[in-house]
Amino acid sequence: MHTCSEYLFIEGSIACNSSVSIETISFAGKMATRKMNMFEKIANMTGVLYRHQAAQWPRRAQLLKGFSLQGVFKNELAPPSQAQWPAVKADFNKVIQTIQSGQYKNLTVKEAMVYSAVALEVVFWFFVGEMIGRRYIFGYLVPSDYVSCETKKLAKNQIPEDKTAL
Repeated sequence: MHTCSEYLFIEGSIACNSSVSIETISFAGKMATRKMNMFEKIANMTGVLYRHQAAQWPRRAQLLKGFSLQGVFKNELAPPSQAQWPAVKADFNKVIQTIQSGQYKNLTVKEAMVYSAVALEVVFWFFVGEMIGRRYIFGYLVPSDYVSCETKKLAKNQIPEDKTAL
């Protein structure tokens, strides 16, 4: 057996790289590693998320330092002002033109996903606004004894059947 100072690890085998000869030693298994259980995986993921959020915190703090909570609502959630309407109309016309000309077929997958996410956000905010407006999540609350005016008029104008003639 000869000694070797350099080893090459190649899919399932170890090769000794020497100027004289290459000696290959096969091995059956890989290094023994223990699989993580579910709780260890969750702890690992939580740590990864925490480290990511901790790294992002200075940037977010810098962004929020300029805005007060009132400023965010006033600037970001306010409807467009009179000065912003021409830009809104131009953007809307550009979207219509893109759809009519078929240019949306040339979007990358990433761009299409971003535009889809924005469209879904608009739709979801519409539904949230509807829920806020009716003050109930699932439909409108209607009393069980409620009868509409139209139904009352139809009932009043109906002629009852004579069932005593049988």
